[in-house]
Amino acid sequence: MNTATFDTHAAVKALTRAGVAAEQAEAITDTVRVAVSEGVATKADIAALETRLTVRMVALGGVIVAVMVALRLFG
Repeated sequence: MNTATFDTHAAVKALTRAGVAAEQAEAITDTVRVAVSEGVATKADIAALETRLTVRMVALGGVIVAVMVALRLFG
């Protein structure tokens, strides 16, 4: 699961200081919290993706070499 830090209390305080009604400030903050916690890739997510892509590229390279050898031998 993705995790990110977002200080909701500070966000609500900043919005209310700027003149936003408390109920609206809480709704805005909750929306941002959900977006931050569910929509951001963490370093671990990126590392896992990099590993998966590397494995796929190596496998694809192996397939290309095998096809070239097969064409040379049988083509």
